[in-house]
Parts: sequence; structure tokens; C-alpha cells
Amino acid sequence: MDSINKLSENQYARHSIGTKGNTARFNQKYEDKLKTFFVEELKDIYFAENELLKALEKMEAAATSLGLKESLQLHYTETEEQVKRLEEVFQLVGEEPSGEKCEGIMGIIKEGISTIEETEEDSMVRDCAIIIANQKAEHYEIATYGSLAELARTLGLDDVAEILNQTLEEEKSADVTLTELAVESINEDAKEEGETGNKKPESENQDNREQINASRKAKEHEDSDSYYPAPESEEQSEEGEFLDSEDDIGDYRGKNREGIDREPASGIDYR
Repeated sequence: MDSINKLSENQYARHSIGTKGNTARFNQKYEDKLKTFFVEELKDIYFAENELLKALEKMEAAATSLGLKESLQLHYTETEEQVKRLEEVFQLVGEEPSGEKCEGIMGIIKEGISTIEETEEDSMVRDCAIIIANQKAEHYEIATYGSLAELARTLGLDDVAEILNQTLEEEKSADVTLTELAVESINEDAKEEGETGNKKPESENQDNREQINASRKAKEHEDSDSYYPAPESEEQSEEGEFLDSEDDIGDYRGKNREGIDREPASGIDYR
């Protein structure tokens, strides 16, 4: 009996130490610092998403493959919703939505645009460059949203974590779609262009693109038949108009897909 009591005392002591450790770690002082850091990271990704909206429009205009164009159109729509979700998160943590310049995403965008401009217009090699540029951005977002969701859980903000996790899953899905496009058609088409010295005729690419698009759309529509928008009109913004100067950075007053002036989310200017 004494040995049993001693064991119970040891277990209680270990539990007490663990409880004290948690209390010290998550007292008000440290929790406030963590929440401040969390909000600063929210501002970074809010800025990043708005910059990516501009970049997605320009990359879609530069893309050749129908499948890639549609993928970028879809993710543009998703990104608009992600911005709205971030605004909801700001409200839940008692902060006004605002963005702070994120050097990380600006570097990724500038590198991607530079790579695209170095490739030949209307070529599948350029589409390869667009996919790589977008996947670098996706991986940045995946890391950010995954980390923010875990921080939210640590702070006891389970509703915030759920919202951030929804965006995380969209970013993962977008990354997978880009990989499928590259592996199933675009990489091979780009290789053939390099071997023959000629661009592959559009008619020869169409069957593969339609097959990929049908497979992708069937998977996308499993949950909802009306979630994804119909293909946009053929009119696109002029190719080659990428982020050329610092004046482009932080200016979210571009045109949306309907040609209407797009104001900054929640009327906030980030410059």
C-alpha cells in the first residue's frame, strides 16, 4: 500500500510541475506578447494576399495554356475570399484590418516576374516559369497559414484557427493543381518546344488540356456544383505589364476582372 501511495504522490508531483510550467508559459504577460506577434504576422499575410491578387492577374494574361489560365482564374477568386477571411480574423482578435509591407512575398513576386519576362511569349516554357513562380508563392502561404493556425490554437482562438485552416487547405489544393498541370502536360510540351525549336500548335495541345481540365473540375465539383466560376471572356489584360517599379508596390487600386476600380479591402490604403 505504501508503494502505491508513493507512486500516486510522484504522479501528482509530476502533474503539478507540468501545470505550473504551463501557467508560467501562458500567463498574461507572455500571452500578450504572443498575440502581438500573431497580429503582426496577420498584417504581413494581408499585405501579401493583396499583392498576389495583382500578380495573379498579370501572370494569367501571360499564360499560354488554357488549363493554367483557368487555374490562375480560380485561385484569383479564392484569394479574394481569403482576403475577406483575414478581415474577419482581424475583427475576431479586436484589430482593424491593415497590411504591413512583406519583403518575403515581394521578393518572390519580383523573382517570378523577372523569370517570366526572360522567357519567350506564348511559349510553354513561359508557362513552366509561371507555374514555378506561383508554387513558390503557394509554399510561402502554406508555411504562413499553417503557423498562424497553430499560434491561434495556442492562444485559445479556435474559431480563428478554423478560418485560417480553411485557407491553408485551399493553398495546398492550388499547389497540387499546379503540379498536376506541370507533370501531365506543360513540362512535356515545353521539352518538345526545345527539341523541335517550334512552338507546339494549339490544336495538338487541346485534347490533353481538355482531359486535364475535365479531371480537375470533376474533383473540384465533388462538394459543390456551383462553387467554381465559369471561364472568363477571352479579353485579357495586356501581356508583359508586370510589376516594373516601386510605385506598383502596395497600390491595391487596380481593376478587377469586370474592369471596375478595385478599392483596398475595407477601404484601407496600405501605402
